[in-house]
Amino acid sequence: MDLVKIALDDLSGAETFPLDALMTLRQRWSEARDPLLSALNAYASGADRSPENASQAFFGLHLLAEKRDAAAFAPLVSVALEGEPLYDMIGDGATETLPSLLISLCDGDFAALRKLVETPEADEWARVAAIEALCWFTHKGEIPAEETRENFTNWFETLLPRETHVVWYGMQTGVALLGFGDMEPLVARAFRQKLVDNTILAFEDFQDDLRAARADRDGFFKERGLQPIEDAVAALEVFDVDEEDFAPAPAENKFRNVGRNDPCPCGSGKKFKKCCLGKE
Repeated sequence: MDLVKIALDDLSGAETFPLDALMTLRQRWSEARDPLLSALNAYASGADRSPENASQAFFGLHLLAEKRDAAAFAPLVSVALEGEPLYDMIGDGATETLPSLLISLCDGDFAALRKLVETPEADEWARVAAIEALCWFTHKGEIPAEETRENFTNWFETLLPRETHVVWYGMQTGVALLGFGDMEPLVARAFRQKLVDNTILAFEDFQDDLRAARADRDGFFKERGLQPIEDAVAALEVFDVDEEDFAPAPAENKFRNVGRNDPCPCGSGKKFKKCCLGKE
């Protein structure tokens, strides 16, 4: 009996959380790694974008991230640069675990993260995730703070679109995460120009985050869940296994692009996880 093949098949048709399959693949990693990476590469190349392969690639990504397998980084970024295909592959992972996937798999390829931020056609939440990943590496000293500050300053002048867009939510998040208080005027201008959607986030919220990050940088990153994936199973358990949209296939609703720590789109001012999450 080929337990790895059975586990891979279980990932492809997962309708509930495939705990047994994930544990089997983790335990037999030397056999599981290549087929999981092949599934991801097949999706990235366009050779197989079936829901079954997307599901296998989705779960495989998290296992590959746990193992710090940098071979998964390029295909993940390739899919993210295309836009919609990323959501078809990782579903709500775009707003939940994608920053941690990028952090875990990057292996120093910061240029690819910057390209993702700068590409208007890329998945909008992947651009945010790339900003957050760059912040993580800056926080850990792998990217000089002045280099990131210079990039941020340039991006406030050059990023597209110059209209309300999620990428600007990411930019204000990045400034807050790194405690770049001197860049507050640039964030204020972005709010005035309505680049940041102030119906779900006010400038005062940014200021609160900036103060919180400057008071406890490590704690602020931890609160937002920005860290490498140490345990793929634990990382995947953030998804609500009772929801029909657990699998990577998209479910259309107004909360589609909202992560648990993002402002609730209902306008209450509370975090999504403390407001409308679970009421959808």
